[in-house]
Amino acid sequence: MKLSLDTIGYGGYFTNNYENLSLEDAVRRTAKYGYDAACIFAHRPIGFPMDFDADRRKKLVELYEELDLEVGAIVCCNNFVDSNHVLVFNTEKEIMFTKQCIDFATDIGSNIVRVMASLWGYFQNPRAGQGYGLPSLEARSRRVSRGEDFLDAWHQVRMALSEVAKYAEDKGITLALQTHPEITGNNDETLQMLNEVGINSLKVGVDLPLMESYEPEDVKATIKKMGDKMIYSHTISLASYATIGGAPYSWEEVTPGSEEDKLPWEIFISTLKEIGYKGLLSHEQCSPIVVKEHKLGTLKDVDERYVDSRNYFRKVLKKYDCYSGNKPEYIKYE
Repeated sequence: MKLSLDTIGYGGYFTNNYENLSLEDAVRRTAKYGYDAACIFAHRPIGFPMDFDADRRKKLVELYEELDLEVGAIVCCNNFVDSNHVLVFNTEKEIMFTKQCIDFATDIGSNIVRVMASLWGYFQNPRAGQGYGLPSLEARSRRVSRGEDFLDAWHQVRMALSEVAKYAEDKGITLALQTHPEITGNNDETLQMLNEVGINSLKVGVDLPLMESYEPEDVKATIKKMGDKMIYSHTISLASYATIGGAPYSWEEVTPGSEEDKLPWEIFISTLKEIGYKGLLSHEQCSPIVVKEHKLGTLKDVDERYVDSRNYFRKVLKKYDCYSGNKPEYIKYE
C-alpha cells in the first residue's frame, strides 16, 4: 500500500478566507510532506479538467516525474440524479464532466477515477425524511409513499454509471464508486449497483469512516465482502459528538491517530493486507477545520493535518509490513 494526498484540502472550500493553492503547488507540497502520490480533486479551483490544456497537462506530468510522485486518482464529486425540471439536464452534464475526467486521467497517467452515485450536502437531502421506508427525493406524494421517486433515481444513476463505465473501459481507466448517501447509502447498496451495472471497469472505493459500523468484526466483514472489487480508499477520520443526555449532535473530521479519533485503523489496515489490497490510502480534508476561538483554519492547519496523518499511516503500514513506497518513515512539519 502507498500513501496519497487528496488535493481537495488545498482548494479553499473550507479554509479561512477561502485560502487555496494551485494544483501544481499542491502537488509540490505533497512531495514535500513525504507522500507517494497526489490525487487530483477534479473541481475548481484545483483540478477541473477543462482548465488544463495540452501544454499544462504535459507540464503537470513532468512535475510529477520531477518530484518522484505517482499520479493518484482523479477525484469527482458526482450527482447523477436527474433534475426535477424538464429543461435542466443535470445527468447529461454529469456524464459529460465524468468523461472529461476520464480523458484527463488518460492524458496524465492516472488509472483511477473516483466517482459517486450522488452527493447531497452533508449526507442527506432536505426531503429524505418524507419517504415511506426509502429516502424521499421529491415532495410528499403517492410516488414518495410507494418509493417510486427513489427507484427512478436509482435507475437514472445506474444508467449514467453504465455509460461512463463503458467509456472508461474503452480508455483503460477504472472507476472507483464510493459509498455515499443517498442513492448508495451503504456498502451493500454500492455492491448492488456494481452488480446491476455489470461492467468490469466499475469497482469500489472503501472508506472506513463511511462504514455502517466501526465494530472490528463488522469492519473486517465489510472489507472482505468488497474483496477484489476494492481499488481505492480515503483515510479521513470522523468524531461524533452528543448533547447532554447522549443525543447525537454533530460530527467533525479529525486526524487519524489523534486523541479524538476512535476509528479502528489497525483493524482496517491489517484486513486490507489480508485481502491483498495494494492500492492507495488517500488522505483528504473535506470539511471545515474549526480551530481555537471558533475560527476556520488556514492552509497551515491543513498542512499540519496532512503531515500528521501521513506520519501516522506510515507507522501503521510499517507495523503490518505492507508499505510498498520509498518515502521516509517520518516527516517533520516545517
